[in-house]
Amino acid sequence: MDPIVAELVEGPHLARFAYIGLDGCPRVVPIWFTVIVREILMITGPRAAKIPALEANPAVALTIDDANVPPKVLLVEGEASLEHVEGMAPEYEVLARRYLGSGADAYLSQLTIKRQVRIRIRPLRWRVFDFVTRFPRSLS
Repeated sequence: MDPIVAELVEGPHLARFAYIGLDGCPRVVPIWFTVIVREILMITGPRAAKIPALEANPAVALTIDDANVPPKVLLVEGEASLEHVEGMAPEYEVLARRYLGSGADAYLSQLTIKRQVRIRIRPLRWRVFDFVTRFPRSLS
């Protein structure tokens, strides 16, 4: 795996997840994620506005970036698939521990989750910028 991609997907960074809303307008939301077997996995609630939007149009984009100088950026275009899960998805606890650290137990103990939805992103295209050796073409 590219070392910058590994740093971005294994670090504490949020994904900024973009999709098209049912009204045709673009939406972007910050979201916890992990990578499992070349798919980007996110968990959300079954009533989230993104669920019917992704059912209607699975085309998505996301960015994972580190704003430190020089910035590092992973841009992904892909296709989403949804999987409804009864109770808490096992990956959600793992994500809570990754992002909340020692605060995860207190957070998780407050939740009563009946259902969740796995969002799996199959990357179709991706680009990496490190602003040292890899720049957006628009800058050249």
